[in-house]
Amino acid sequence: MKNININQLQSQISRVMKDVEGGETYEVMRYSKPVAVITAKDKSKKNSDDKCDSCAQKMDQIIMLLSLKGDKIDAK
Repeated sequence: MKNININQLQSQISRVMKDVEGGETYEVMRYSKPVAVITAKDKSKKNSDDKCDSCAQKMDQIIMLLSLKGDKIDAK
């Protein structure tokens, strides 16, 4: 992941977009603080799907452990 400040991003947007299309990810900084991440759409979707799958697996494990312990689970 590369860091870029907002002024650089404004002046180099075409190059940055070509880099992103090529698989690069940029963290956009304002006053030395991160404010955004620019990444390819397909990469972003994959990361989002992976996180959802991971959360669902963890929730299944928690439910199983609670049921083994004998706690009643109210899943709404």
